[in-house]
Amino acid sequence: EPGGAGTLKVANIKVVEATGPTIAWVSYHAADDEPHADAAAVGFTQAPDIGYTDLLKANGYNVVRVVTSQTPDVEFLNTMDLVIISRTASSGHYGGIGATAWNSITAPMINLNGYTLRNSRLGFTAGTDMPDTTGDVRLAVTDPTHPIFAGISLTDGVMDNLYAKGAVPLPTDGVTLSRGISINNNTPDNDGTVLATIAEVSAATGPVGGMVIAEWPAGAIMENSSGSPTNVLGGPRLVFLTGSREPSGVTGGQAAALYDLYADGEQMFLNAVKYMIPAKDITVPGDI
Repeated sequence: EPGGAGTLKVANIKVVEATGPTIAWVSYHAADDEPHADAAAVGFTQAPDIGYTDLLKANGYNVVRVVTSQTPDVEFLNTMDLVIISRTASSGHYGGIGATAWNSITAPMINLNGYTLRNSRLGFTAGTDMPDTTGDVRLAVTDPTHPIFAGISLTDGVMDNLYAKGAVPLPTDGVTLSRGISINNNTPDNDGTVLATIAEVSAATGPVGGMVIAEWPAGAIMENSSGSPTNVLGGPRLVFLTGSREPSGVTGGQAAALYDLYADGEQMFLNAVKYMIPAKDITVPGDI
């Protein structure tokens, strides 16, 4: 049906016109201004993860919101330049038949959601431990030459500046604090390459050594305990954990994914998006 100026709505998908590559943003929320009913019920008037979609659009990307599902439209998602799974998505959608469907997608994918990585879901790790960060964190980088870390100041492989915040207040009252980044603190699948972990200097606020950024190639074998057969990844995958966890007692994940990145974390996120998308010209709004 017709949407507002510059938009086109199709079922649970809202396309926002832009000039660059197209990114499918997968979350509970059908549009930036259409939060899930459970989030709206506690005062949200916009999608909690709007900070990320606004950032992408400001950098010239065309953002297509897709509602999270255990039965995604794989054919549609395969037409995207990149698929990003938001922190605000039901992890149950990524187990069983969902694991098979999501792992089969051939488009490049970035996953921001640690709960979906567990061996009971997509199978990117060997367990289900899920500690949350409790304050600001910095990361230890395994390969400073990787494109994701371009422009990031490091000393002995550790970020000089902060990566992400540990407690973001809900926009509904400005007081209630969200929880931090949920980290699946288990051994990664053998086909993965860990690129960054919680640094020792952040031992007071996060699980030291916990995987935050890692990548898997297309063709990697994923095993899980969720009732799905062993899967073969249809395309390259990048884990990039960011987005707050909802405060205790405030809905479920529908209120998660408040923007938590500091300046260097934001640069790494944009570097990661560029790294995962085949080279294309991007016209940023305002460019001549």
